[in-house]
Amino acid sequence: MMASANCDQQRPRGFPALLVAMSCGALNDNLLRGALLLAVATGGMWQGDLGPGGTGWVTFILYAPFIVLLGITGQLADRYPRARIVLISRMLEVALCGLVIVAFGMGNLWLACLALLLMAAQSALFSPAKYGIVPDLVGDSALSRANGLLSMLTNCMIIAGVAASGFLLTIGGIWLGVVMAGIACVGLIASWRIPQVPPADPDLKVSMRTISAHIRNLRSVKGTPVLIATAAWCWFYSVGSLIIAIVPNYKAMLGLTDTTAGLLLAAPGVGIAVGGIIAGFGSGDRIRGRLVPVGGALMTVGLLLLAVNKPSYAGLWVLLAFTGIAAGFFVIPILALLQHLPTAGFRARCIGTANFCTYVAMSITAVAYALAAESLGNAPHIWFSVCAVLMGGMTLYAFKHRETLRVAGLHASAGSVSDA
Repeated sequence: MMASANCDQQRPRGFPALLVAMSCGALNDNLLRGALLLAVATGGMWQGDLGPGGTGWVTFILYAPFIVLLGITGQLADRYPRARIVLISRMLEVALCGLVIVAFGMGNLWLACLALLLMAAQSALFSPAKYGIVPDLVGDSALSRANGLLSMLTNCMIIAGVAASGFLLTIGGIWLGVVMAGIACVGLIASWRIPQVPPADPDLKVSMRTISAHIRNLRSVKGTPVLIATAAWCWFYSVGSLIIAIVPNYKAMLGLTDTTAGLLLAAPGVGIAVGGIIAGFGSGDRIRGRLVPVGGALMTVGLLLLAVNKPSYAGLWVLLAFTGIAAGFFVIPILALLQHLPTAGFRARCIGTANFCTYVAMSITAVAYALAAESLGNAPHIWFSVCAVLMGGMTLYAFKHRETLRVAGLHASAGSVSDA
């Protein structure tokens, strides 16, 4: 009884502190990513230095550390207190902002890419811990609402990050690193307020054989809704990575400035923030798995409209935002299921493996885009057609498993998947 009371007392201050730390991390990640995407696109300060598919290579640099590290960081988040891992990752972020200042102060693309690579590495440490600790702070009954709020704030930070990145490039790239350093300090201060929750599996032996660890985790979830959720999660984000690589190419086509191009890049994030909060709070204390195929179908429609739309700034912004709203309906129940179904001691590893599969899928699409753009070109209508076909396939898959997803979201399914 006393332990339960203590936990309830920790939740009101713990979850808001996590939201602040997470929001600061998302804002910094997207300030740096947005700046590099705009800088290597046609019309940018480093245009052509990475080829016509340069935005794809920047995207791959961001994803590669997650592929390498998530097998280890997922284990660490089950083995050690997750709040401590969050704190360590925020300390690393503060230090890395100094490298960003140097890179943009020198105007050195390769140093800026190294900064992005290392920033992604510390995010790979942060990711399983931040998602794994949410149920510890809010409980299973509030997961949909918590993830709706988490999604809204994350995507608000994505919006702010990619939008502000263009402005900061305009006034001088060195300000990018200075602003990031200030944001990182706020995230570090917030992380001190997250209560220390005991490690979920303190006896876990951490293996450095990351691929075998992921294979072992996938075998454990085979035949369960966790595998369906993982497939939907990684397929969704592989399409999302293509969208992020496509949008900067409107900069030259429409004659946009870095600031207006950044605002266009922010449009999907606006939509996901709105869709996420509607799906999260609209679900109440339930996880509504049947929203997944609905969101997928609406995303497919939005992508098809983008493929046939004649380029106009306002029209593009509205369609990108609509596609983002649909994405919010798709992704919120998927994330909630990945937190809801595994046992507490297996949760972070499940999320780590799901994210590993996601980053592999995103890297494949990013590299495929970077290579194919050499011959097919980087015209947005071609690539939005590809995105629509991919999302249409996932919608059919989710519709086929709609009843499994519905049952998986019931309270009786909580903690039903283990690594045994």
